[in-house]
Amino acid sequence: MPSLIYILFRRLRSPLIFLILVYAFSMLGFVLIPGVDDQGHPYQMSFFHAFYFVSFMGTTIGFGEIPYAFTDAQRYWTLLSLYATVIAWLYSIGSILSSFQDPAFRQQLKHNSFTRKVASIREPFYLICGYGDTGSQLARALAKEGILSIIIDNNQDRINELEVTDFPVQPLWLCADASHSEVLESAGISHPWCTGIISLASDDMVNLTVAIVAQLLNPKVRLISRAETPESEANILSFGANEVINPFETFASHLALALHSPGLSSLFEWMTAAPGDRLSEPVFPNHGMWIICGFGKFGEALYRHLNDEGEDVRIIESDRNKRDVPSGTVIGRATEAVTLKKAGIESAVGIIAGTENDANNLSILMTAKEINPNMFRVARQNEDYNHHIFGAADLDLLMQRGRVVANKIFALIRTPLLGDFLRIISRFNNDRANELVSRIIGVTDNDTLELWEVIIYPDKAPAICSMLDQDYQILVNDLLKNPVNRDECMLAVPLFLKRGEGNVILPESNRILRYGDRVLMCGTLEARRNMSTISHNTNSLAYIVTGDDMPDGYIWRWLRPKRKAKPSSKNCQ
Repeated sequence: MPSLIYILFRRLRSPLIFLILVYAFSMLGFVLIPGVDDQGHPYQMSFFHAFYFVSFMGTTIGFGEIPYAFTDAQRYWTLLSLYATVIAWLYSIGSILSSFQDPAFRQQLKHNSFTRKVASIREPFYLICGYGDTGSQLARALAKEGILSIIIDNNQDRINELEVTDFPVQPLWLCADASHSEVLESAGISHPWCTGIISLASDDMVNLTVAIVAQLLNPKVRLISRAETPESEANILSFGANEVINPFETFASHLALALHSPGLSSLFEWMTAAPGDRLSEPVFPNHGMWIICGFGKFGEALYRHLNDEGEDVRIIESDRNKRDVPSGTVIGRATEAVTLKKAGIESAVGIIAGTENDANNLSILMTAKEINPNMFRVARQNEDYNHHIFGAADLDLLMQRGRVVANKIFALIRTPLLGDFLRIISRFNNDRANELVSRIIGVTDNDTLELWEVIIYPDKAPAICSMLDQDYQILVNDLLKNPVNRDECMLAVPLFLKRGEGNVILPESNRILRYGDRVLMCGTLEARRNMSTISHNTNSLAYIVTGDDMPDGYIWRWLRPKRKAKPSSKNCQ
């Protein structure tokens, strides 16, 4: 990308040449035109005096004639030079002002300022490529958690919207194409404080390019990408992406999961909900015939997953030229009652309005409800600003593409263990899933759920590591006790313990914690805060483990004899 100096001088080349020529011509005239001194003797002005006089004359300061009073010939030349230099300055100043309004210059100015700010970052940040519905929701969620984000998007309207949005932690942004490696380099893809790269472009090829650049420039950084086809998902994963999220596949699998395991479906929904969201009610769709309106990427994913569940699926497609539609597809407008009846709406157990037009989707479901009011209704919401009217439609299930992706990405960012945990519990049967659901409901507060990790590293849990160094045994059960009253258990459940390559679901209360352990917890916000206190405050942890308050200060701890731990008999699991 050209430098600011290059762009500026390219725009000012002609006015600068003109100004230099006017000055040179004016100076030459003053040197060649003879003058007289105060004694009346002939005098020839030097180049220095000529340059000095033209300089203050051209700027209209007007100190007077130097070094002696001018002759008429010199004054005539002064008049000519005065107007010439004023015109030259006006031309040059106008060109300078015009250059500052030049789009290329302004873009380069913003780019240089952006690059300097990125280079000066000294805190963890996430690089977000794409600021659509998904990117905006994710950026707001990260800002609420106090996490800095850097945003790249090639749509100036979205960047303008970003500039006027108030964030708790203001992100950095740049209007540019994320598929260009130099843009990603300027945005900090190889920055030592870059914690992760999130590629949310609407074009899968851009997401693939970001994955390739990340693999080449910073292979150790965590990459989370979005993809809208299984082929793109596999392609991006082949370049080292840690997580690839397909919103259509994610939602379709969630609906299919709700058909055979409502408990497991609820678990997935709760674990990937946005912070502060109330726990959603379990959904219980019926088995039978389902109607899918629209056979695009979303419809294809739904058809495949519902077929795998053994459901009878009918497709309604309005595009007569569309190929590869399943046999038995009804061609027509699903907004019309005659088309819905032709597809068998009277005997259907569920209908999914999955077109790319929000008005059509609402119209389909309203018409379907008049014909069959007891069916399970699912809608695809394409635009985020339509959430009010979809909320008023009283639907059984709503697919918001941006929300599906943003919530899952944020959950993975906030609790990296969640990805491993979800992959393991996806193999649970419904009974085991319901058991886990009941345990989670038992530690909810006002129908909201907090997820967090306890990481046994010196910088993450210094109090735990300090007591481990003193040969104390810290149990999983100790993390669940109230730091004010150790005989009182907090509302929290250890979901998952990762130790090296080993994984333990619902670790038992008497399991001993070790260096490097990572524990995924769920519970209330108060339990999360108390557990943070236990992890960082040695006195609080010592009280829980031994029953005694450990004195503050190194000297007092050294003078006090070490006592054996007196574990509480209270079991919090």
